[in-house]
Amino acid sequence: MLPTQVIVALLVLQLALAIPLFAVAIQLLRLLHWSFLADPQSRGERPQFTGPVLALVFSALAAADFLSFEPFVTFSRINPVPESARAYFTVAMLALAVWCWAYAGAIRSRIRSALGVS
Repeated sequence: MLPTQVIVALLVLQLALAIPLFAVAIQLLRLLHWSFLADPQSRGERPQFTGPVLALVFSALAAADFLSFEPFVTFSRINPVPESARAYFTVAMLALAVWCWAYAGAIRSRIRSALGVS
């Protein structure tokens, strides 16, 4: 039987993957509604994907060592972080996921200004 801390950590990683995945799915549904069903005069701005997608990427990197199906096995195999520091890597990736979701607007505007897109 696994210790309680390990079970809680695995549940947190599952939530860290599931929440951004559901957010991306909801944003896709909102984009489809915005594109095809909403009134063009009152539909507002297009739904943004920056925060949920970046959170999903970093959460997937954090969970790569704990999930035993593809593409996570490959992520774990090519990860250059030594085995002794993988716990720190996991925490850092989860922190980056939260940070990217919180500051998605600033990240998007910086990338757009760097590329010269308005």
